[in-house]
Amino acid sequence: MRSWSSAAEKVAVVFAFVGLIVATAWLLDQVARHQFAVHLRNQAARALALAATSATPYQWYFKNPDDLVAGRPFDTQSYDFVDGGLQLRSAGAPFEIGLRLTRPVDLRSFPQLRLEFDAGVGGEFVIVAREKLGAPQCVSSAITFTGSRNANAVDLASLTWHDQKDPDVAKPAPPTAALLRLRFLPAAAGSLLLRTAALQRPDTYRPLDLGPTPVIVEAGSAPMSGQLAIYRLPFSEQSQKVDIAAIVANRDLSAVPLIALPERGRVEQRIALRNAVYAALPSAILIPEADYERTVAKARKLAANPVAPTSTSTQWRLVALFAAMLVFARLRPPRQPRLRALIEIVLTLTPIAWLILGGNVDGRMHAWQAALIGITLAYAASLSLPRTWRWNAGARAWVLALLVVAMAVSIGLVFYESGSHLASAPGWRQVLRYLGWALLQQYLMCAVCTERWSVITGNFYVSAYLGALGFALLHTPNAALMIATFVGGLCWCAIYLRYRALLPLGVSHAASALVLSTLLPVEILHSAEVSVRFFQ
Repeated sequence: MRSWSSAAEKVAVVFAFVGLIVATAWLLDQVARHQFAVHLRNQAARALALAATSATPYQWYFKNPDDLVAGRPFDTQSYDFVDGGLQLRSAGAPFEIGLRLTRPVDLRSFPQLRLEFDAGVGGEFVIVAREKLGAPQCVSSAITFTGSRNANAVDLASLTWHDQKDPDVAKPAPPTAALLRLRFLPAAAGSLLLRTAALQRPDTYRPLDLGPTPVIVEAGSAPMSGQLAIYRLPFSEQSQKVDIAAIVANRDLSAVPLIALPERGRVEQRIALRNAVYAALPSAILIPEADYERTVAKARKLAANPVAPTSTSTQWRLVALFAAMLVFARLRPPRQPRLRALIEIVLTLTPIAWLILGGNVDGRMHAWQAALIGITLAYAASLSLPRTWRWNAGARAWVLALLVVAMAVSIGLVFYESGSHLASAPGWRQVLRYLGWALLQQYLMCAVCTERWSVITGNFYVSAYLGALGFALLHTPNAALMIATFVGGLCWCAIYLRYRALLPLGVSHAASALVLSTLLPVEILHSAEVSVRFFQ
C-alpha cells in the first residue's frame, strides 16, 4: 500500500510540474502581449502629443553616433563629436551622413528638411533617398551653402529629383523614404560642424486636436463633428488589406491618420499588421484598440507637459551609485547564506533586466550602458571566488546536453516551411563568438543564479525552474524566444545542478540557438531580438 501511495505521489508531482511548465509558457506569452500593448500605447501617446503640438518625431542632434547610420559619417578624412555637434574634416572630396530611420518616413507629411551647420568653406549638398530599401537612389538638385553659419529649411517637393543612375531624367520628389542621406560637396578642403537636422511638417499643417472624444469608426465612415476618429482594422487578414486600402484612398493628406490596432492574435501577427499599415501609411499613428481612451488621455498630458529625456549625466550617476552598491555587497555581504544568495541574484540580474525590460536595448551601445554591463559582469565573475563549478564533465553530462540540441533540431524541422530558404550557415568566427556568448549566459544563469536558488530553496526542481524563468524573462518581449529559452533553460539548469559543468551547457546552448535560427522562419524568432529592438 505504501509503495502504491509513493508511486501515486510521484506521478502527481510529475503532473503538477508539467502543468507548471505549461502554465509558465502561457504566462510568458501573456507577458509579451502586455508589453507590446504598453509599448504601442506609449509610442502612440508620444506621437499624438507631437502631432498636437506641431512638433516632429524626426530630429537628429549629432551629439553621439546614435543619430548616424553605422554610427559614423562616410568618406570623411576625420570626424569628432564636439561642441554639441558632429565636426567633419574633408580634403575637398564629397562625404555623406546617413540619418537613422527606424521605419519609412512619409515625406508628404514631413516635406521640409531643416539643417543647422557651420561650414569653414562653401559648397553644395544634395539629399539622397530610397523609397524602399533596395530601391534605386533618388538624388535631389544641389543646395548651395556658404562658408559660415547655415540654417537651411529645404522644401523637398520644390527640388528637382533624379535617379542616381540616370541624372538627365527628372522625377517627382519621393513620397516616402526608407533611407535618407546628406551628401556634402565642399568647394575646397575644410571643416564642417553639423549641429541639427529635422524633418518638419508643412506650413499648412493643422495641429491635431486632442480635445474631442476619441471614437472607433469603420474605415469607410466619416467621423462626426466633435469626435476624434480612430479607424478600426479587422482581425481578418483579407479584410485588413481592404480597409487599409480604403483608408489610403480616402486619406486627407493634411490630417494624421489614426488607426486602432486589434489586440487579438500573437504579438508576431500584430507586428506584421503594424508593418503592413506603415508600408501603406508611414505617417499613421497606431493605437491599441482596447486602450484607445487611456492612450489619448496620456497624449493630452504629454502635450501639456512634455517629459524631458533623462540626461546622460543622470545615467552616469546611477551607474556610479550601482557600482558603489556592488563594491559594498562584496566587501560586506550578509552572514545569512540565503539572504546573501538572494542579494547576489538581485544585483546580478537587476541591471540586465532594467536594460531589457526598460526598453533600453535598441541596438546601440551607449557608453553608460557598456559601463553598467562591465561592472555587473565583473561583480558576477567575482562571485566564483572560490569557484563552485567546473568546465568539463563526463559523458553523461555531454549526452544530456546534446539531447537538448536534438530537441532543437526536431523543433526546427517541425516548423521549417517546405520550399523556404534556409538561413545562411554561420562562419566559424560567428560560431566561436556565439559559443563565448552562450558560455557567458550559462555562467550567469547557472553558476550564479541557479546555484544560489539552490541555496535559497534547497530544492532541485524549484531551483531549476527559477533559474530558467529568470533566463526566459531576460528575453522579453519575444514570446517565442522566451518560451524556447525557458524550456532550454530548464534542461540546462537541471544538468548544471547535477554535474556543475559549464562547457557542455555552452556547446548545447550555442548549437541549439544556431540550429533554430537557421531552420525556423524569421517571423517566429524575429532574429532573436529582445527589448525595444523586437518592436522595430
